[in-house]
Amino acid sequence: MSVAGGIALLTIGAIITFAVSGSLRGIELHTVGAVLMVAGAALLVLRLVMPPRRHPKEWVARSRRDAMEEAADARREVLDDHEA
Repeated sequence: MSVAGGIALLTIGAIITFAVSGSLRGIELHTVGAVLMVAGAALLVLRLVMPPRRHPKEWVARSRRDAMEEAADARREVLDDHEA
């Protein structure tokens, strides 16, 4: 989840905790709201502490001829480096 998800959990938890006065049989809404607020705060802290994930490299389709030419060029560079 992102920072927006953490903020959303905090907001929903605060609304349930402080603005809802109803009740459900067997469920304490104030506790549910508090749990959502803690989860949102934890998510925000984790996003601040942990480094962002890097996106995987983008793969580009290329022809077989291009791949073969690239490999041949790389071999030539290696041979040139060894001869020097």
